[in-house]
Amino acid sequence: MLRWIFAAMAATVILVAAAAWSLKPAPAAAPVAAIQAKPNFAPSLFGTLPDGDIEPAKGELQLNQALLRRFDYYLATVGERSLSDIMAQIGQDLDRELKPVAAKEAKRILAQYIQFKRALSELANNPAIAGQSIATMRLRLAAIQNTRSRFFNRAEIAALFADEDQQDELLLDRLVINQDTQLNATQKAQKQAALDAKLSPAEQQARAGLIAHLSLAANIQSAKSQGATANQLHALRSASVGEQAADRLAALDQEENQWQAKIDRYLIAKANAIHALPNTEQNTAIQKLRDANFSPLEQKRLGAFE
Repeated sequence: MLRWIFAAMAATVILVAAAAWSLKPAPAAAPVAAIQAKPNFAPSLFGTLPDGDIEPAKGELQLNQALLRRFDYYLATVGERSLSDIMAQIGQDLDRELKPVAAKEAKRILAQYIQFKRALSELANNPAIAGQSIATMRLRLAAIQNTRSRFFNRAEIAALFADEDQQDELLLDRLVINQDTQLNATQKAQKQAALDAKLSPAEQQARAGLIAHLSLAANIQSAKSQGATANQLHALRSASVGEQAADRLAALDQEENQWQAKIDRYLIAKANAIHALPNTEQNTAIQKLRDANFSPLEQKRLGAFE
């Protein structure tokens, strides 16, 4: 949940993410063939499989973070798909993987979870808990937990959010160490190591994987800024994550470059239309440009670029 708390301080989080981000074990990578065969619910989910493994319960409902990860996997596509479409898709997953009574209960949890998310969006606009100090972050965390209690009972909160709360407290502890000006680098490393010692083996493995991922991302960004070729980027990725993963990342790079090029052409055409046409004709001309260059789903993503 502190990923929401820290939305206003993304730069700080990036700097300390290797030591501080969520430590839950990452799901096992899906086989390449399975990823390629999965139908796409939304463009942003291309090449992925649904997060949150809810099948091990053999049809019974288990209230845990895996269930919420399945919800969030689809809820992340808001803007590409309508909320009703998203809820219907989640419902199909639940009906397929759970027994009827369990699926019905999971859908009730989903409805409450969506109400909770809406309440969080309102909470984000509260100036009383704005700010980047540790004390303010703790206030925000308390506000989130209080908001949560409006939608879930104690048993549900313990089952769905206990692990996340523990991770959030650990994250705050790490940030306290990172921001302590009385500690030198060696002392900070020692205190961080003491926190690491409290982690389970699975959490330690997840953290090691995250650090490796962030390190690769930083190396790729640095190489791009220095004009690295596609082959050089592929070599960097292959050395870190293997040939198949490097191929998938290269494909994503190509898609992103194509999308950005299309956005750039559209923005230039839009600026020309605004400059050349009277105000009364601009909206119609801009919509024609959108229709000519983007699908209805793609148009829902344009707001982030205009």
